[in-house]
Amino acid sequence: MGSKKLDTSIKTIAQELFSERDIKMIRLALSPVISQDELDSVVEGWDAASAPFNSQIIAFNLAKNHPEVSFPKNIQPLLQQAAIFSRKRHLEILPHFSRVVKVLENKEIPFILIKGGAMRAYRPERPRWTADIDILVPEDKYEEVLKETEKMGYILHRSPHSSGLREPSSDQDFVDIHHYVSMDTGKERNLNEPLTIRAITLPFSSSSVKVPCPEDMVFISLVNFWKNVTHISRENSKISFANLCFDLMFLNDRSGGLDWDVIRTNARITGSVETVYLAARVLDLIIPGFFPKSFMEEETANHRVKKLISRTLFTRNVICPLRDEIGEFDFGKALKQKRNPFKYIYLRVKYFIVKRFPAGGFKTKG
Repeated sequence: MGSKKLDTSIKTIAQELFSERDIKMIRLALSPVISQDELDSVVEGWDAASAPFNSQIIAFNLAKNHPEVSFPKNIQPLLQQAAIFSRKRHLEILPHFSRVVKVLENKEIPFILIKGGAMRAYRPERPRWTADIDILVPEDKYEEVLKETEKMGYILHRSPHSSGLREPSSDQDFVDIHHYVSMDTGKERNLNEPLTIRAITLPFSSSSVKVPCPEDMVFISLVNFWKNVTHISRENSKISFANLCFDLMFLNDRSGGLDWDVIRTNARITGSVETVYLAARVLDLIIPGFFPKSFMEEETANHRVKKLISRTLFTRNVICPLRDEIGEFDFGKALKQKRNPFKYIYLRVKYFIVKRFPAGGFKTKG
């Protein structure tokens, strides 16, 4: 893949993640001063009621950042509804988080709040959608924590890097317990120790929790962003993009300027240099100038960048649509949905083959 083809792929991904209107609203939201005319030109003809939830979240951030301008009266209630929906989800998952924390404290097991939950600790005044609350526990305590949560009646939704906790009556995770941050590199655990050493304490839900420092937050956001880019068909992944740019700018401002060498070092020790590079390339099209010039370019290996972008495009364009077509992976549940069992079996076999033996010669995860 040549440089022009890579540039085209990056631009295409950015355009698929963010509409032209989304990009304009993000840039307006991050501008120090805007006029009413600028806002009016962006929202003119916008059907906010049928817009994706992530677009409504972007508009809500724009309204919060610039109270000096006003959205049309028919749009304002929709933005408030998006904020209320975000708060409602947070209130649904918070009691489960508190139950888990109580067990960890009784067992004297330390943990770090990561991802969206950590951003809520950093910025409690800003409503933020979070599908679940993610925590990181020590590797040697991971299985003990899972056993304790099973005693509490939770069902474990396991993956190699984490386990989601859900109630028997629910199909959504409330808390996701990690023993490392997933990057699909095999070297992710190298981040655990420095992340723990640099963690800071912030108030959260009437108590105090450890969260990653701003640089580690940005790094985790970048690798998680690329993971979500790869598996774009997951609705929660789409919603997370709405807050990402605002999170990055807030963390930069809060720290008085990020130490980019920490982020580069994290990428090197975890084998995620190309992941961070591509994530930054896409985001630079949305918020130009945020990343240092030629960020991570010197550290990247061209053949690895090509392989990663190829795997990403294959997963986005082949694996994800096929996964969506299959729907429910469990055969018993599929039959209850009155689906054609022969088509279901055919699609599952096809999914298994293309996932593990794609034409590009690489395996995909997730």
